[in-house]
Amino acid sequence: MVEVLVLGGGYASLSFIKSLPAKARSQYRIRLISQTPLHYFSVLLHEVLAGLKGQYTLPLSEILPKEVEFVQDRILEIQEGLVIGQEGSYRYDKLIVGLGFKSESFGVPGVEACAQSITNFENAQETHQRLLEALQNFQEQRPFSVVVCGAGFSGVELVGALSDTLPIISQGKAFQITCIEAMPTILPMFKPALAQKGFDYLQKIGVAMEMGTKILACKSKGVLVEKEGTQKEILADFLIWTCGVRGSEVIDNSAFLKGVRGRVEVNNFLEPTHLPGKGIFILGDCAGVKTAQGRFYPPTAQLARKMGIYLAKELARTGIGQPKKPFAYTPQGTLCSFGAGYTIGQIGPFYVRSRVATWLKKYIEWNWKRFLLAK
Repeated sequence: MVEVLVLGGGYASLSFIKSLPAKARSQYRIRLISQTPLHYFSVLLHEVLAGLKGQYTLPLSEILPKEVEFVQDRILEIQEGLVIGQEGSYRYDKLIVGLGFKSESFGVPGVEACAQSITNFENAQETHQRLLEALQNFQEQRPFSVVVCGAGFSGVELVGALSDTLPIISQGKAFQITCIEAMPTILPMFKPALAQKGFDYLQKIGVAMEMGTKILACKSKGVLVEKEGTQKEILADFLIWTCGVRGSEVIDNSAFLKGVRGRVEVNNFLEPTHLPGKGIFILGDCAGVKTAQGRFYPPTAQLARKMGIYLAKELARTGIGQPKKPFAYTPQGTLCSFGAGYTIGQIGPFYVRSRVATWLKKYIEWNWKRFLLAK
């Protein structure tokens, strides 16, 4: 029987499994290996850290079709024909790698020692508890300083969520949220006028925006930065790093895959460019997918879903053989929330903001849950 291994329980892996026709699932031995028995909505981890209440996980037991076997294990290394886990080794004929991401420090001193980061559901919960403890222990006669490094998607969504929850969890203590960004504007993937709307909203709700500010080092009580040739230190009682992510460390530990920063460049069939026809496919955060202009797409849940759906259809159509039709991706749009009160987005040629954008974002999140739980 053909052994199909699926690594990781994220957007890409589950899109692949849930999109496989029942006939294809029943003809092969399919195993999903994940370190946790839960699927967590990684696009909402900023809400978990901030302390918002909601459903952020689903048990894999409620998601996986009965034909798919779940194995809980931590993957250590991928070899040709074999996956090495902490609890055992697993042979494969076809391998779908959908492992997640980790925080990228870009070599900035002190990031790992002094800053918090968001990498998974458990980590986000733990970081929220550390924030509560820091607030409880804070006794100084000044506002409690929360500093978020990075004004990309993760950074501004976290800043917005914290603006909603800190008035509650601070228990009456004054606080100040600061966002530091090396670029002159936030959210460079949006049109400048739309990104400016988001910037103006953050300033309106009291967030101190330090734009055009290069981070030189993270320290135990602050961030050393440089702006217009002048260095200064920004006080931080709680420091969160959201400046970037990289692919899984499993890729780094697997010389066979020849990854760079935890990612493997893939061809038009989502295979490693140096391993075509070997039955290995890289999806999600670990995949380096190039645009028509030769640039890499940023890793997003939308891209991960499209990859999983494409691969399921192609492998089912060819009898778990070699894909025939190349992968093609056209982004359908982007939405970014600034807390419960404001969202901006671009859907095709249209720009949306405020309540309409917030409703669209909630609908997309609901639709993903519906897809996962469909039988």
